[in-house]
Amino acid sequence: MSVMFLPPPSASSIPDASETVSGKIRIATSAEATAGTNDLTAMTPAKTKSVVDAAVVGGVTYQGTFDASAPADLSNATKGDLYIISVAGTYQGQTWAVGDHLLINADMGGTLDPAKIDKVDNTDSVTSVAGRTGAVTLSTADISGLAIVASTGAYSDLTGAPTLATVATTGAYSDLSGTPSLATVATTGAYSDLSGTPTLGTAAAEDVGTLAGNVVQLDGSARLPAVDGSQLTNLPAAPVTSVAGKTGAVTLVAGDISGLATVATTGAYSDLTGTPTLATVATTGAYSDLSGTPSLATVATTGAYSDLTGTPTLGTAAAEDVGTLAGNVVQLDGTAKLPAVDGSQLTNLPSAPVTSVAGKTGAVTLVAGDISGLATVATTGAYSDLTGTPTLATVATTGAYSDLTGTPTLGTAAALDVGTSANNVVQLNGSAQLPAVDGSLLTGVTASASPPSVTVSSPATDQTLTSPSGIEEVYIYTPSANITVNLVAAATCGSGFKYNIKNRASGFTVTVDPNGTETIDGATTFDLDTQESSLTLVTDGSSWFII
Repeated sequence: MSVMFLPPPSASSIPDASETVSGKIRIATSAEATAGTNDLTAMTPAKTKSVVDAAVVGGVTYQGTFDASAPADLSNATKGDLYIISVAGTYQGQTWAVGDHLLINADMGGTLDPAKIDKVDNTDSVTSVAGRTGAVTLSTADISGLAIVASTGAYSDLTGAPTLATVATTGAYSDLSGTPSLATVATTGAYSDLSGTPTLGTAAAEDVGTLAGNVVQLDGSARLPAVDGSQLTNLPAAPVTSVAGKTGAVTLVAGDISGLATVATTGAYSDLTGTPTLATVATTGAYSDLSGTPSLATVATTGAYSDLTGTPTLGTAAAEDVGTLAGNVVQLDGTAKLPAVDGSQLTNLPSAPVTSVAGKTGAVTLVAGDISGLATVATTGAYSDLTGTPTLATVATTGAYSDLTGTPTLGTAAALDVGTSANNVVQLNGSAQLPAVDGSLLTGVTASASPPSVTVSSPATDQTLTSPSGIEEVYIYTPSANITVNLVAAATCGSGFKYNIKNRASGFTVTVDPNGTETIDGATTFDLDTQESSLTLVTDGSSWFII
């Protein structure tokens, strides 16, 4: 048997491989690639890469920032296009915050379809307080572990009766038994005829008003007068919009909770309204045991301050000093400004987003321990749970300050109580804070930053920008010709100022030109030469940088 071996076919007889013909695969020559007659004779490495890239699907392509308040046209967006929200707004049925991501999940094909838009929410803030959103006002039921101690905060709402301490260290009427003995001094009994000044620290001879050195008095609407509050501390910085009418990093006090008695600053009797009713007993003959009031000798023509016991009628602040410590009376400084005291309890201040509630974020549920300065009165609500002793009303019909002519030298506040009602004198609480009063008339308080200005135009000539009034500006152009945008000098704008510039036109270039010799990332100009291209610049006061 003989075997015949045939020679292998010539390479020239093997055809080029294609999708329908088997054959050899080869790289095209330079001439074939230049001619580009078909994929068989122009399959260079670069061509191969482009075919592979075109076959890859599902990738994400960053397209820049997106202004949700003045949205660009996305009707021709393609799957994988990614935008970062630069200005908040409502777009295609969704609410967008700064920092959110907008992702196209399928080709639009010329028609906007909300179903093809995915939102990646990048906000991180309080979402609710005690299960509520919006302008939240809490009630006692919203705070776990807090007992209901009273409905009005009056003595009549509490159980039991107060126990008064028997002391003889101050010589005040409320502490002593018997009747006071007054010395015979002076000629008329008027304050102006008496020597010395009433005991009220350094403010004894000061008037109520808003000038330097005056004592602050609440106006007829129980609000602080219009004085410079720029030295106040602990004011709000910057999606709950408010808690109990407050904004910023809120710290609540009991007065902010609806239905909660006003006993939440110190738990002392002085925080309650009204006066206690004492039992009628006759065991010692002391004022606190007897009914009625003592009859004092007529002193209309005699009696200096130094001869009288007690303090002039000015509520619970009668013996307090002016200053910024707990219990002091607030006095305006030499430039007619409030001193630097904690103003966190002031109401009606400029709005700013709440950032936390009692140091918590998210869906906040408060407990009693989250409220600073809340006295321990949550077990029975009885007098025995409160600290201190009650302040008794004037127990004399004659010989008291109220029987003398004139008023003590303290301006128009001489006969007024300390408190937060109309015309009261403001007294700092136990934490050296202003009480919760309407602060809407304060001046010099820093408000929250306003949003950037947005300019939308279709110019045909060069644009020269004017000096900015804020810290950021947005310009959206649809030019009908090639234009140059001339920036304001970096030094005029100030360090930290930001420009946002966008070109929405097809076929026309927007050239951004800094002032003088200033540069953008070292370059003298920057071109926005494609449709929907944008540029965000920030300055350090001398040059511009792309961010």
